Amino acid sequence: MRKWMKRMFNLDLTRDNNYYWGLLLLQLAILSLIAYLIFDAYEPLAFLVTFLICGWGFVLLWKSDNDLRFKMAQMKIEDLEAKLEHSRMFVVPAHLLKRNRVNQ
Repeated sequence: MRKWMKRMFNLDLTRDNNYYWGLLLLQLAILSLIAYLIFDAYEPLAFLVTFLICGWGFVLLWKSDNDLRFKMAQMKIEDLEAKLEHSRMFVVPAHLLKRNRVNQ
């Protein structure tokens, strides 16, 4: 699906598939609401189907967003750990400092 969308619309797709499927399902739910209103075919079963499609799309978007935030947080934590390890190399233990040595 990604290759087809990239080829057809010349898009730079950087998110996972759940994000795009969620957007597609939300748009499908909105289009079905418009179709129900135009053709006056809105029934309780149609509401249930539209509600489920919309809910499924929202859950997929939410999952994708949480996964992206978790990945970004993990990268930030790894970066901070690397900086901490780098700064630990410059910390000199107190017993090696000149002022703490007794006349030897």
